[in-house]
Amino acid sequence: MKHMREPNFRPTQLPLEELADAYVQAGETLFLAIHDDISARVRSAHPEAGYLEIAVDDGGDVELHGIWSTDDPDSGDFRLLYDPHDDAEPDWRDGPLDVDELIQDLGRVLSGSFLRHWGVVEPHPVPAHRDRRWISLTPADRAATVADIVRRHVPDAVSLICRFETRARSIAVGFEQVTRATGETLAIPCPHCSPDTEDGPWPHDVTYEIARPLGQLYALPHLRRIHLTPCVDLASEHEGQLWQLVFPYREPASADTAHH
Repeated sequence: MKHMREPNFRPTQLPLEELADAYVQAGETLFLAIHDDISARVRSAHPEAGYLEIAVDDGGDVELHGIWSTDDPDSGDFRLLYDPHDDAEPDWRDGPLDVDELIQDLGRVLSGSFLRHWGVVEPHPVPAHRDRRWISLTPADRAATVADIVRRHVPDAVSLICRFETRARSIAVGFEQVTRATGETLAIPCPHCSPDTEDGPWPHDVTYEIARPLGQLYALPHLRRIHLTPCVDLASEHEGQLWQLVFPYREPASADTAHH
């Protein structure tokens, strides 16, 4: 009687799907890191910069139409900081910013849909120019950005505990609790477990605003190592590692300035 033999698989055949996912995730991290570098170079020339206005033709060539400020909190308007078409320099150099190199790097990161998954590519705010792309620069300090958003709703917040789930083309962020300066903790209801609850410390739409920079912190290994600390399971209803983000210290408002 012949013995049944197990089929022979190539060493890479079984984990092929996992390897493919890892490849995509590495691309996500690489392109996000390149966009971080683009953002830093643009801000070195224009510290107020918040957005790039570009167009991409059918052949994939990128054309820069402008560098814009973040929206003014009073007027809600954006200011044009640099228009390459009005620059007399033939090579489009703008101080420390080499625009030719900038366009080349933008072409690399916009060749796929990676940045769209991070919410970096947004609709153009002017309807007449919706054929152009509105690229938001990544925050210079994501930890401070998260802290500012949370403190709009919990002014004395000092840390946030959350979870991350790595998927093929995204990182899902789950929230557990906020710790206040008094030591009190505020639980954050899971939107999947309690979709109709209104007991959270902030509205549901703010959750997505916070999740974007948090997911980026987790995706970039050098930032994860600096800002996120693994912590023990605090009787969480969900599986997976919990992480704590300690917010940058903020001086409490003095009595003289508290009323201004």
